[in-house]
Amino acid sequence: MKSSFWKNYSNIILLLIGIFIGSLVGIFKPDFVVYLKPIGDIFLNLLFVTVIPLVFFAIVSAISGIEQQNQLGKIIGAMVLTFLSFIMISATFCIILVYFFPTEAPKNISEAITENLQSDTNINDQIVGFFTVSEFYHLFSRQNMLALLVFSFLVGISIRKSGEMGKAFQNFILSGNEVMKQLLLLIMKVAPVGLGAYFAYQVGTIGPQLFGFYAKPLGLYYIAGTIYFIVFFSLYAFVWKGGKGVKAFWKDSLLPTATAISTCSSLATMPVAIESAKRMGVPASIANVVIPIGTTIHKN
Repeated sequence: MKSSFWKNYSNIILLLIGIFIGSLVGIFKPDFVVYLKPIGDIFLNLLFVTVIPLVFFAIVSAISGIEQQNQLGKIIGAMVLTFLSFIMISATFCIILVYFFPTEAPKNISEAITENLQSDTNINDQIVGFFTVSEFYHLFSRQNMLALLVFSFLVGISIRKSGEMGKAFQNFILSGNEVMKQLLLLIMKVAPVGLGAYFAYQVGTIGPQLFGFYAKPLGLYYIAGTIYFIVFFSLYAFVWKGGKGVKAFWKDSLLPTATAISTCSSLATMPVAIESAKRMGVPASIANVVIPIGTTIHKN
């Protein structure tokens, strides 16, 4: 029993211990956190460079591996409907919350909005740059994730249309997907140290700035976010598979949750989220498609 428990939860326990120790260091030894920052940055950079090939191999393998012609359309349709529903629910929740707990607006916010709206960048150029890039190597930048998604979708569809001639390339994609998963598992072995160091730096440097004018809106935001995460995500999991869905979600969501809290990066959380979703019982064909797209464009 003890061996089974440690095997299932050791990663989460060690990660939480690392974050807890890092938080204590940030609180009581803020001058020391500058020496820990390189450790956290190295770990985060390893996650970032893993994201790009992992997303490419995961999406291409998922699209090319879908046997039924209409299954991809069903996945995309259900994903869009789910995203829109979640946006409406979360937006309504926030509007109601801010109505009952209003906060003072920061000064000069209208000037900042006006300045952003007066950008010289042409809207057509923004749309083109959002979905595509002019050079192939630009796809390997974290700034062009949506363009990478579009390219990966097209490659996956092209493999399906290639038939037997595309089998060799599909095997390469499947092999690459497995290699990248093993690389992720290897990197995550040092997550307690890496995220602990990063958390120490965040607490030690940003923590004191959270007091003052932004204390109330930030406090409200974090409380509301926590409530929404616990209550509504449990509800979503219940709709998925009842009590078993709720249990599966909370069993395997702690690792990506801790990664998200400590890094404040959707991209850094993406690889861990994909693996956690599969452990919950989400088919790879769905997780490999929905999570990269959701991480990029669905900021629920």
